[in-house]
Amino acid sequence: MISEEIKQNLTQSSWIRKMFEEGQRLKAIHGADNVYDFSLGNPVIDPPKEYFDALKTYANNPISGGHSYIPNQGLVEARAKVASHLEGRYGDIGVTDQTVIMTSGAAGALNVALRSILNEDDEVIIFTPFFVEYKFYVNNAKGKAVYCPLAEDFTIDLEELASTITSRTKAVILNNPHNPTGQLLPQEDLESFNALLREKEAETGATIHVLYDDPYSQLIYDYDAPNPFAAIERLFYVSSFSKDLGLAGERLGYLAIDGQMDGAGDYMAAFVFANRTLGFGNASVTVQRMISQLPTLTQEQAGYKERRNAMVDVLTDAGFEFVEPKGGFFIFPKSPLVDDTAFCKLAAEKFNILLVPGAGFGREGHFRLSYSVSPKQIERSREAFKALFEECKIANEK
Repeated sequence: MISEEIKQNLTQSSWIRKMFEEGQRLKAIHGADNVYDFSLGNPVIDPPKEYFDALKTYANNPISGGHSYIPNQGLVEARAKVASHLEGRYGDIGVTDQTVIMTSGAAGALNVALRSILNEDDEVIIFTPFFVEYKFYVNNAKGKAVYCPLAEDFTIDLEELASTITSRTKAVILNNPHNPTGQLLPQEDLESFNALLREKEAETGATIHVLYDDPYSQLIYDYDAPNPFAAIERLFYVSSFSKDLGLAGERLGYLAIDGQMDGAGDYMAAFVFANRTLGFGNASVTVQRMISQLPTLTQEQAGYKERRNAMVDVLTDAGFEFVEPKGGFFIFPKSPLVDDTAFCKLAAEKFNILLVPGAGFGREGHFRLSYSVSPKQIERSREAFKALFEECKIANEK
């Protein structure tokens, strides 16, 4: 028999996957062109040409022992490439190949970080709305998830955060740019956030780590990317190559820290141990080898801004209220029905629009959609969104 915890989690399983599966069913009935699936955030770009060139070269000239076990921290050349990439973006931040660990995606990095620092029932603050897997990652490390609502514009409400921190607070997970809202916290907000954490540490005696989850930082529109290393103390920087290099299915991520951080050596030893004993072993050695050979780990994010603009136009035209996203590829509008789950069910059953209710992200009264879809789908959905909004408007007037 399965565990009680897993059984409970299965009953509350991801709305994202539920709606994705519903989309597959509807497409089989109505045809793919007549279903508007905005449920899942798959990158629309492919890896750069240099990635495939390196892969072909390696396949035709294999290295003897090239698929053997490697250090649990990852290939030195891959870690050095990541450190150089971060230095190029953020300056002299104290990150070297010795303070980077390659992981099984950003998810693996978050699990490694949490397992390394949490004692049983230590508290981890998660801002709502949030990427739904965060709470499971905290549970994996026997921690306690504590929820702090973001402000109406999805920035950090410092007063709410201050009231949430206790002597048991061990970490805060900060996703920036943010999934599901697309909000971006600028440099000054990160600095204010850090200042509050330091004040609360002095007040409560807590030691608070910031797990900065940053897989969308190359998908920022019209704004400068903030530098978390310059703003936040005790920073664990987490990212992946899923979105910016189009390698989502390869599950290659990393965790990096400043080597000058107090306890850096102990942290790295813990990360390596956790990476091994959580069962990940290593991120794919072949993919690590390929990214180490790329001339750059940045890539033009062609088409995302245009998709964002088109989706904003469609939703505005229909009458929806939302905070315009500044990064990533998600929007989190207000639901025109009080019950966001009923709204998403109506959208799917009557208008073939696949959306994810805000309740699935810890923020009822909203819904999430991904505009990482074809421009044609966005434009084809225009009349369906209009009709959906009008039906909700009529329902509210009854």
